[in-house]
Amino acid sequence: MSARTVDVLIFLPLIPAFTWFLPWERWKIPNKIIGPYLLYCAFAIWHFKQWSWIVPLFGLLGIAVSASAVFDVRKARTLKRARETKATMLKQARGWPVAEGFVYYVGKNRDSDGALNVTVTYTYKVQDEGFVGSESFTFASADDAERFESRCRGRKINVHYQKATPEICVLDRDGMKYWQKISTKLVDGLPRRRRKADLRGFSRNMRG
Repeated sequence: MSARTVDVLIFLPLIPAFTWFLPWERWKIPNKIIGPYLLYCAFAIWHFKQWSWIVPLFGLLGIAVSASAVFDVRKARTLKRARETKATMLKQARGWPVAEGFVYYVGKNRDSDGALNVTVTYTYKVQDEGFVGSESFTFASADDAERFESRCRGRKINVHYQKATPEICVLDRDGMKYWQKISTKLVDGLPRRRRKADLRGFSRNMRG
């Protein structure tokens, strides 16, 4: 293979770099492609011995974007595992005992990605021992989150709990019809860690 052929083969992948005026941002090219491409551009510039001062610039940009892509991939895998764990837990929970509970707090916040989370904190009793649980639900629409929050506040609910470890619990989705009416844009709901609690202060709310 001649040197000219090698030069042509190295140059061809650089053609998209000369089309910067195109609306690339609309196409939402992922970082896992942009990062390696910037590194390739650094190599091609070094190969053609042009603008040597740009080589480290493109190299650093490529490394930074590639590192961001690795972080995004790991985050996506973590979220996928969390969803799978949640789905398995919800499926298993259908055979768990059910206790009556009461929603005593509903709060909203945005995560690092800007997604709107609604956290439902509730109380329930198992054999006169009180527990507190909470679950977070992520919404794509602020209006849906508002309706979800208003309908959950002060509600009586059913909670599935593990018989051997009652602090492990999930909300009974099937028994909460008022959630199903507004859940079309619900992105996800991930059970958080549960903890035991003395419910003496909440007993009046639960009776109400």
